[in-house]
Amino acid sequence: MRRLIFICAILLSLTANAQRSKQLYNRIGIQGVCTLTSLHTDNFQTAQTAGFLAGLATRGAFYNNFDLIYGIDFLQTDLEIQGREEAIAYTLSGVQVKLLASYLIAGENLSVEFGPILQVNGGLKLDDQNQANAVVDGYTLLQAEDLEEISRVNGVLTAGITGGFNWLRLTAGYQYNFTNILNRLNKEDLNLKDPAATNFKGNLGLITAGIVFYL
Repeated sequence: MRRLIFICAILLSLTANAQRSKQLYNRIGIQGVCTLTSLHTDNFQTAQTAGFLAGLATRGAFYNNFDLIYGIDFLQTDLEIQGREEAIAYTLSGVQVKLLASYLIAGENLSVEFGPILQVNGGLKLDDQNQANAVVDGYTLLQAEDLEEISRVNGVLTAGITGGFNWLRLTAGYQYNFTNILNRLNKEDLNLKDPAATNFKGNLGLITAGIVFYL
C-alpha cells in the first residue's frame, strides 16, 4: 500500500505540473472530510460509524463549465458488526484514487462533482483482540476474527456538491461501494466452520462532509 501511495503521489505531481502549463485555471487542494459509514448487508447486523478522509487533489479546467479533479485520499473508518453478546468493533484503512468531473453551476463558487473512485484497502482490524473469539450474531460458530479477510480492491461511485471561494470550499457528498467488499469471505471456506456462513455480500456507503483548502 505504501508503494501505491508513492506512485499516486508522483502521478499527482506530474498531473498538476502538466495542467499548470496548459490551463488558465488550476488548483491543488488539501482535503479533510468526516464520514458516516454504513455496511449494507443482509449477512450481519451493523451500525453506522464514523471515520475520515484526508488527502490531495488537483482541479483543472477541462471544457466549458466542466473541471476535472484527480486526487488521492487516505481513508480510515470504524465498522461495527453485532456479536451475540456485544457489538464487535473493527477499523478499516485504505487509499482512494479518484477521477471526477465537476460541473460549475456558479463559476468557481458552486459545483456538483461525480465520478469513479478506486479503493485499495486492508482487511478489517479488530479494535480489541479480546473480541477475536466472539461469536457473530445470527451464527453458531462464526467468530469475529473470521471476518477480517475482506476484499482488498473495490470500486466506488461518488456524487456531491461543493461551494465556497477560490481558496476554500465546503463539500458534501455520498460514496457507494458498488463492488462486493465481503466477496473474499466467500473464498475462505467459512461454511466448513459454520454452515450458515455462505453467500456474503456487502457494500459500503459513506456520507461525507468536509473542507478543501486550495493553494
